[in-house]
Amino acid sequence: MSVPVRKRGYIMKQQIILLYAGQYQIVEEKTGEIKSGVTMNYYFNVDLVAEDNTNGSKGTRPAKSSADYDLMNKVVKAPGLYDAEFSMNIGSDGKPVLKICDLDFISEIVMQPVTLPAASDKKAC
Repeated sequence: MSVPVRKRGYIMKQQIILLYAGQYQIVEEKTGEIKSGVTMNYYFNVDLVAEDNTNGSKGTRPAKSSADYDLMNKVVKAPGLYDAEFSMNIGSDGKPVLKICDLDFISEIVMQPVTLPAASDKKAC
């Protein structure tokens, strides 16, 4: 559910699987301004159900977002299940941009392979 906030954007709440979070600080060469934040990779597909997409692709591609530098303090573990709050704005290209603005840790995630029945007639590559 989206809730209007401010004149600039919307807030959306969604559970995610946070795969990676890393802080960065970059100095702009021209201005000397320091840009800092957190890069985050995550799945919206919290069930991790195998997907056959209509375009022929398989699986779920991780989403990527930037966040404020201090949000790293709320990252407990990765991978992990989180309640995430996103702000949505329109980027310079006219497309919607989601930015993680808050996180609440729910639990650890353990990814394990599913044991499949052995195929008796596998062919070599």
